[in-house]
Amino acid sequence: MLEKSKNITTASLDYLSRLTPARLAVGRAGSRPRFDSWLSFRKDHALARDAVLGDLKASFIKDFAQIYDLLVVESQAGDRKNFVLNPPSGKRLKESEVAEIRAKLGQTSPDVQIVMSDGLSALALEENLPDLYPMLLDGFRQEGITMGKAVIALQGRVAIADQIGYLNGAKIAINLIGERPGLSTAKSLSAYITYNPSPSTISSDRTVVSNIHQEGTPPVEAGAFIVKTVKRILELKVSGVKLQALS
Repeated sequence: MLEKSKNITTASLDYLSRLTPARLAVGRAGSRPRFDSWLSFRKDHALARDAVLGDLKASFIKDFAQIYDLLVVESQAGDRKNFVLNPPSGKRLKESEVAEIRAKLGQTSPDVQIVMSDGLSALALEENLPDLYPMLLDGFRQEGITMGKAVIALQGRVAIADQIGYLNGAKIAINLIGERPGLSTAKSLSAYITYNPSPSTISSDRTVVSNIHQEGTPPVEAGAFIVKTVKRILELKVSGVKLQALS
């Protein structure tokens, strides 16, 4: 945290504060934070906790899935508490449902398989998907990029998209997932894009478009960038660090 000093003018601090949601020059009252700064911190901390522990609203799931004809599945986590305390449980589908999910996906071998996971912020999906997802649909359609039946994965982590993409024979898996919230926003979404998803996929295989929210990269702008990135990945047939090496 920056404190006011002879070398930093009030005007400079005001300018810097407008450029970032970070806490700059919050000041203090003796050895304690200023009262307004402390309240702001407590509010943002509460929002972050609520984002991590909250579930996707049933009304959002029902409406969004109905509008876009989505398949709704659940990870092995089962509930939010287990999802948070046992991270690997969110990376895989329930074994008893894999065959049924494969049948519903249809094994169409599309260019792209989209999965939408609540991750560590269900709020991020509710806030950003209504603008982001239609942009992806339009962009892929214009580029002639085929899509499999999109999926909402409840209590899902990044790797669950690799399993679903592999089941469907997709060239690329995209996980639109709520990110771990910080004290500047609890609504940040990321897109993890993986070429040739499979059980052997590792983190370095994924290309990430992060910080998608209204105060970061707006959802519509992010959608256009994701489409451009997917097109490049399909052309080069690599993603993650291998894609970076070719840039």
